[in-house]
Amino acid sequence: MPKPLPSGADLQKLQSDTIEFTGAAASKTIEGFRRLAELNMQTARASLEQSSEQIRALLESRDTDRLTELVTSFAMLPPEKFAAYANAVYAIAHETGADIGTLVSQQIARSNEQLSETVEALARNAPGGAGGALDFITKSMDAARAAYEQMQQAAAQAAGQSGRA
Repeated sequence: MPKPLPSGADLQKLQSDTIEFTGAAASKTIEGFRRLAELNMQTARASLEQSSEQIRALLESRDTDRLTELVTSFAMLPPEKFAAYANAVYAIAHETGADIGTLVSQQIARSNEQLSETVEALARNAPGGAGGALDFITKSMDAARAAYEQMQQAAAQAAGQSGRA
């Protein structure tokens, strides 16, 4: 017995899946922004504490040579602090991007599966003479799926190489 064409329930399921995906992607994005804001607050707090210590040292300085030395040293951002901050920002962005990438891949896989099922249902219920058009659609879907998989592999390879650089 042929599978019926997509029903209202099937379309509602598709819409529900899309809403679920959108919510999950938004949640991951917001979590990434929250982590970045938290990092910035910690960095600002540490900077404020350091500034207070620097001001205290400047006010306590009674010698112009010492004052010049302090001003010069305070003007330079320690490279290790900048590197630590940059690495933390990169890690947050990378993790958030990877999480969203996983969600997108899962959603694409689900959408491809639903599309394949729909095309199969159309093929089973198609009137005579529609075989050529359905063949074309099926082959086009297979080609698009293969191209997507190649792009996904290339992106994964590029991400692996940039992570090692």
